[in-house]
Amino acid sequence: MNREHNKTWCSVFFVVGSLFSSGVGQAADVMGAAQETAMVQKYCGSCHSDKLMYGGLSVEHFDATRPDPTLAAMLLSKITNGHTPKDVSAAASAEVLKMMKASAMGAAGQGVPDEESQVMFSRALALQSKGAYEWNIRWENTGTSAQDRTLITSILREKPSAKNEGVTDSYRLIVSCRAGTREGEIKVAWANAPAGEGQMMSVAVDNAPAFQHKVEGGRAQGNGSNGPGATILKMPLPTQNLTISNLFGDGNLEFPFSALSQTTHRDLALCFPTSEAAK
Repeated sequence: MNREHNKTWCSVFFVVGSLFSSGVGQAADVMGAAQETAMVQKYCGSCHSDKLMYGGLSVEHFDATRPDPTLAAMLLSKITNGHTPKDVSAAASAEVLKMMKASAMGAAGQGVPDEESQVMFSRALALQSKGAYEWNIRWENTGTSAQDRTLITSILREKPSAKNEGVTDSYRLIVSCRAGTREGEIKVAWANAPAGEGQMMSVAVDNAPAFQHKVEGGRAQGNGSNGPGATILKMPLPTQNLTISNLFGDGNLEFPFSALSQTTHRDLALCFPTSEAAK
């Protein structure tokens, strides 16, 4: 780990610590990366694993020293029953605990951590969510050679829940391209909205007419691809914009592909032939 990286994370942990101005234990210590990673694995890994892929995501490889802001935001939404990073960062400790009551952490069957740890965990995720509303780009190695590298880009969008008043539903778009096999995937996942199995939504790519897509994320867990709460879109790679309508409630979700750099778009396009027809 280089000096600049150390400086960055020292600053991150200092800011997390500065958030604790009131509430449980007046927490003076901040949650270290190792503790946070262990909590994610313990309380989120039982559903969000490589095997189960509930909500279209896995935390088996989560590393708090290099978090994906969009993933951190989705985890935060799950453990606070639909609250945003802004909500959690601004809330007093007692309010954060209220948000977390009967949340996804309890579903893991591992008991719940002490109150101080709960608040520290949620605040750390809130801080790490910074930048989730812009494209996040990373290369991940899934093997030992350069051909095993996968380019992953993700971005988050939110809107008020159509089902639960006072909370926010989060939508994460993940676009990936595996360099060696040129296998590409465009996936949308959501948190706190219903699973959505079998429902129809409208998808528009750039200026092309919208088409209807049936949500088939995986009714049963353990299918090795996706669990409920996510769906894979069979479509060409957008150049300007992707618009999803009527997934839950009214209104559109806009994902700005025009904001990707030319280099990133070119690398992704290797996995999405321009001749592929939208389905």
